[in-house]
Amino acid sequence: MRRSLLAGVAAILAAAGLLSACAGTPGSPPQQRIAMEPTSYNEIAGWAQDRHAEALVAFRRSCPKLTAGPDVRIATDGGEKTITPAEWSRICGAAAAVKSGDARESRLFFEENFRPLIIQVPGKFTGYFEPELRGSKVPSRLFTVPVYRKPPDLTDKPYYTRAEIEAGALKGKGLEIAYVQDPVGLFEVQVQGSGKIQLAEGGTMTLGFDGSNNRPYTAIGAVLVEMGVMKKEDATWPAIRDWLKRNPQQAREVMRKNERYIFFRDTRTSAPIGAEGVALTAQRSMAVDPTITPYGTPVWIDTRRPVYRKPGATEPYRRLMIAQDAGAAIKGPARGDVFYGAGVQAAEWAGRMNSDGRAIVLVPNKN
Repeated sequence: MRRSLLAGVAAILAAAGLLSACAGTPGSPPQQRIAMEPTSYNEIAGWAQDRHAEALVAFRRSCPKLTAGPDVRIATDGGEKTITPAEWSRICGAAAAVKSGDARESRLFFEENFRPLIIQVPGKFTGYFEPELRGSKVPSRLFTVPVYRKPPDLTDKPYYTRAEIEAGALKGKGLEIAYVQDPVGLFEVQVQGSGKIQLAEGGTMTLGFDGSNNRPYTAIGAVLVEMGVMKKEDATWPAIRDWLKRNPQQAREVMRKNERYIFFRDTRTSAPIGAEGVALTAQRSMAVDPTITPYGTPVWIDTRRPVYRKPGATEPYRRLMIAQDAGAAIKGPARGDVFYGAGVQAAEWAGRMNSDGRAIVLVPNKN
């Protein structure tokens, strides 16, 4: 996607919930050995209680990409393992044979086809979600903020800045795919990497990542802290959004401190599409560093999640995720960005989540 972007001040960016997955680009295969330790499923806290059938649904969505793609390399306790499309075909065939919703067989599928490896570095987990906006396919007095598709002259070189684009650099070029009412809301969609527009004409437009202006990303949470507007520990995305909406004149200049601008396309799907190219599953899809963990890899996370409507409170969050997205700020073997879906609850979880923990990668166990 997308769930996005480079961090100016990484710690504040994470605390502000501004890690997104949309603009990530898979890089080269792993170049250094990663410390990993084998474990057994019986030793994984929470494993037996998870709803594995949900994770299997997400995994199956990756199968067409896995079976048709090239060989991939995954870091293991022995250095690296090459996984061929033929091996993925065998695994995906086994996945397809499991009856939908069968909790026991879904769990057995993962246990029989993968072996768990604990990553021996501290984990860090954030969250992202799919914002929703009101808008229209045509401009009006209500809907004035354009949503642009990728310009045809965009290359891999730096393009117009956010300020230049918002000042009209692309106006009149036929690049508008929709118009929205809320500039803060559009900024949020750009940070998250995807979103939905409830159209005044009726229906919904699902926005998917279509490129960026190749400008540096600046975390506006860091900007607000430097301005003295809020303390670092208070710079969650809900707090940032609230400040931006209460201070519309200053908000424009603050948002323009982030030069990076995201272009979108209408995916014509009901669900957001991750960097792997498959529909994301709420609380089962996760953005990872694909230079280390290939797309489609199951990853068990043991961390904590914010408690809904209880600021400052957290609760254990242990579950099986599927690597299906990426982000330029998502780097390292135990770094994950959980896709929480859409809605108010998802927004709060994503905006407040910034938790330590550990990751256990499930590696295909046969050649």
